[in-house]
Amino acid sequence: MEAVTMYELFVLGELSIQAKHGYELQFMLKSSVGPIRQISSGTLYPLISRLVKSGYISQRDELQEGGRPRKIYELTENGRQRFIDLMAAPLEYNTDIELMFHFKMNFFLYSPVNVQSATLKQYLEYLQYNLSYITDMESQVAVKQEIPERKRTQVLRMFSHRKAISKAEIVWVTEEIERVKHDTNI
Repeated sequence: MEAVTMYELFVLGELSIQAKHGYELQFMLKSSVGPIRQISSGTLYPLISRLVKSGYISQRDELQEGGRPRKIYELTENGRQRFIDLMAAPLEYNTDIELMFHFKMNFFLYSPVNVQSATLKQYLEYLQYNLSYITDMESQVAVKQEIPERKRTQVLRMFSHRKAISKAEIVWVTEEIERVKHDTNI
């Protein structure tokens, strides 16, 4: 899913919980993506306008004490269906897969168990694919005599770090798949 669709999922998911004004959505989105990735008003508000035009969300004005009215956004039935469709869509192997996975996890409570399980299994497949790639690259670098020894050693350390992170994530996701499978409170 491209970044815009990823943010669309987030906005629709937040509005599936309750109506919010734009500033709340922007604050929650910035909080969710972390301190490095910047989400500007120039990204969020055009997205909100598109969602209103598409009929996925509605907009109403709410009067504030002593101030101008602020816009409140609510999810429509079409928006609820779009949210369900986005949650059920397969994860794509791209640079945003980890963030998209986290966005989907954030809204697991609003998704059926089969969608949760499918998302977890897709992410597990991605992690296993990535670990296999790292392991293959590590093997290739280890025997390349044309790479200076010090450089090869450092590249192998980097691969070691990436493998450790991948293995830890694989363990966590595998455990989460089992938890979801056996959790009767979902």
